[in-house]
Amino acid sequence: MVALLGLAAAGLSGCDAPAAMGEPDSLILIISDDLWTQSEDTAYVHLEPTVRTTRDDKKFFVHRVAPADPEIPKLLLWKQVIVVATPDDERLRQIVAATGDTAGLQPGQVLQVGDVWARGQAATAVVLQPGFEYESWIRLLPDLAATIDRDYRAYVLSRMYVSGPDTASARSLADRFGYTLRYPAVYETVALADEVVLIRNDNPDPADLIRSILIERGPPADSLTAADVVAWRSAAARTHYNIPQRTVTDDSVGVPLDLSGASGLEVRGVWEDEGTYPAAGPFIARGVTCPTATIFIDAWLYSPNPKRSKYAYIIQLEEILDSFSCET
Repeated sequence: MVALLGLAAAGLSGCDAPAAMGEPDSLILIISDDLWTQSEDTAYVHLEPTVRTTRDDKKFFVHRVAPADPEIPKLLLWKQVIVVATPDDERLRQIVAATGDTAGLQPGQVLQVGDVWARGQAATAVVLQPGFEYESWIRLLPDLAATIDRDYRAYVLSRMYVSGPDTASARSLADRFGYTLRYPAVYETVALADEVVLIRNDNPDPADLIRSILIERGPPADSLTAADVVAWRSAAARTHYNIPQRTVTDDSVGVPLDLSGASGLEVRGVWEDEGTYPAAGPFIARGVTCPTATIFIDAWLYSPNPKRSKYAYIIQLEEILDSFSCET
């Protein structure tokens, strides 16, 4: 512990630094008691946004700590550390030193750099204006939230393709069905019928985690409505899945898409197991108007562990869906 305390205090990094602890969606927020008391509700709105799954799940989890807290030396070794202070703060100076910026700290900045106190860490400095700490903190919260989300997405996507993309299956889809989709090699590709493909990842255990994508090629259509997408999804989920699913949507409003020049429509909601097992999860259904066909895509997630973040898997499914393109 003495060695770790010394390392954290010095802000050392590199080969001698310990590996960062905790989860990347857990945010250690170092901020003064007074400033936190004034801004707590607003800060939570920005730093703990939600994503709709079967409920509103938090994307991130804030652990607020005062600058003089005795646990600080340990918490500085976390994967996500945010320091909110004025330019005279020593921890802010350690973060800016790690960026290589010799010009010093300027109020109004949000700076993020890796491996300040631990390897694999993202340390973020929020530089407040002296005398206007509250005003500058409130003004910088949107930038901070965007920085945290951008870093987390990059982390999730880098881990997603550790196995590499399945280039062979991607070529097969293009040759056989006339569209392209990019997804990791850990997904299994199964052709269910002449115009239907199922791409599934149920590693390491389907009882604990499933990511599934169904693609069906249909006749061309001049336009699509949200009701069209929901109707297709409802029929496909009862026909093509081992256990039929019920499709639940809050409304029938679709979100317009542009996928490599092709117009599309997206509807999100919840699927529910129509069997005896009380399973459920989020889905993303899309209809894409291609030149010679309408392509319907349904992506769904099963992740029953309440302690596991579903946001990371939603990001992965979105990345795969956004890679779709019609035949060229």
